[in-house]
Amino acid sequence: MTGSASALRASGLPRCWAVEFAPLRSRAALREAVRHTAESLDRAPAVQRWGMSVALRLFPVAFLAVSGRFPRSASPAQLRAGLARLRGLPGYAEVLRATTALALYGALDGPASREALR
Repeated sequence: MTGSASALRASGLPRCWAVEFAPLRSRAALREAVRHTAESLDRAPAVQRWGMSVALRLFPVAFLAVSGRFPRSASPAQLRAGLARLRGLPGYAEVLRATTALALYGALDGPASREALR
């Protein structure tokens, strides 16, 4: 597991993706989403990798600050509300936009998705 993959899992962000997006609810799709997102982040320039790593590691605290709950213990409604608040904050809006796009692309274009189309 790469540094980005472990940071993603520890952040609780994959749980947020699964609550928000139906295509990311299966275990296989979520695994592909994390894999693709982590591999993409690992290929980014060093400054972007470092910044994203910091943002991911601080994500549970940022989520707690806007929702009163950590992502791992929040209900689906609390996850959606917390993410909506974070999307309004400069910095986290960009982090969420980038990671969500990578996650959706990875899940929808990954092996599990291709297998489901057969």
